[in-house]
Amino acid sequence: MRDETEGLKNWLIILSLTFIAIGVIVFLGLWQLDVVPVEHFNNSSKILTTKEFIELKRQGISSVVEALKIVATTFGGAAILFNVFYAAKRAKAMDDSAIAANKSADAALDNAKAALKNAEAAQDKQITERFTKAIELLGSANISIRLGGIYALERIAKDSKKDHWTIMEVLTAFVRENAPLKEEEIQQEKLPKIPTDIQAALTVIGQRDVDKDPEYQGLNLQYTNLDGADLRDANLQGANLRDANLQGAYLSEANLQEADLSQANLQGPDLSQANLQEADLSQANLQEANLIDANLQGANLFEANLQGANLFEANLQGVFLCRANLQGANLFGANLQGANLFGANLQGANLFRANLQGANLSEAENLELKQIETAFGDSATVLPDDVERPAHWTQAGGETNAIAPI
Repeated sequence: MRDETEGLKNWLIILSLTFIAIGVIVFLGLWQLDVVPVEHFNNSSKILTTKEFIELKRQGISSVVEALKIVATTFGGAAILFNVFYAAKRAKAMDDSAIAANKSADAALDNAKAALKNAEAAQDKQITERFTKAIELLGSANISIRLGGIYALERIAKDSKKDHWTIMEVLTAFVRENAPLKEEEIQQEKLPKIPTDIQAALTVIGQRDVDKDPEYQGLNLQYTNLDGADLRDANLQGANLRDANLQGAYLSEANLQEADLSQANLQGPDLSQANLQEADLSQANLQEANLIDANLQGANLFEANLQGANLFEANLQGVFLCRANLQGANLFGANLQGANLFGANLQGANLFRANLQGANLSEAENLELKQIETAFGDSATVLPDDVERPAHWTQAGGETNAIAPI
């Protein structure tokens, strides 16, 4: 393209110089010629004076100059057309270059896509090889090698979103297979503590990126022995822990929202500030469990054993505690608003400043007036037939006054 531009520029310079040279030569030639107007031939015998001759010569030259102007205009028009032709040719060449450039760009993009696809395929192959190797490590008899396999799977779960949930299922299966709740161990007063590799697997599970979990999928850890497991701040939302042994486990600030803990052994674990909202704890053993400031709102505690449990300022709003054993439980400042305590055993339970507004305590066992005199209640609180409503509570149709005396 640059060579064509330079050629056009040189051609225009040559054409201009040629035109100027031709003009000069023609002018000089005309001055030497006897150019006489046609009308003079009608009177050619007349002798011309010098002045007349010069005038006639000037007139003739003027006529020829006018003719040359027409020729020059023609040359100029031709030059313009020639220039337009080259300009059009140049524009077409530029369009062709642009089209070629676009094709090159498309080809480069296709190559980039192919390269990316090849890179992804290579990465998938590498991850598959790493995954296979990690699974082999899990089957080793050496605990150190098993730990290496667990941490290798954790790394793969972070690197590959599509393999994340598969790895979580592998790890939960590893826990179920290697820490099952055996019948002969259930009969013992003290179950064996979980080994180091099981704890490592639980830590990885509890600290996983939950945003990568598929919808409507839950962790399966049912019938496992997790005695003394460290699950502090673990995210076990929606997990299946049915019949699991969590005796003495550390579950403070753990997220167990909507988890299935039915018939689970939670005797003596630390569940302080744990989120048990909407969890199923029916028939679970929570004897002497630490539930300080835990959120049990909407949880199902049907026939749960909460004997001696510490529920200090726990949120039990709307909880189903029908026939639950709360014997000796500490419910100081607990929110039991709207809770269902039908037939619950409240013998010796501490209800000081507990919120019993709208709670159902009908047929509650071993409930005494002195227990609820320092609690908050209202006209919607249902009491057993043999328990008198405290005087400071709101009477039906009366003025609200649910403040417990100190």
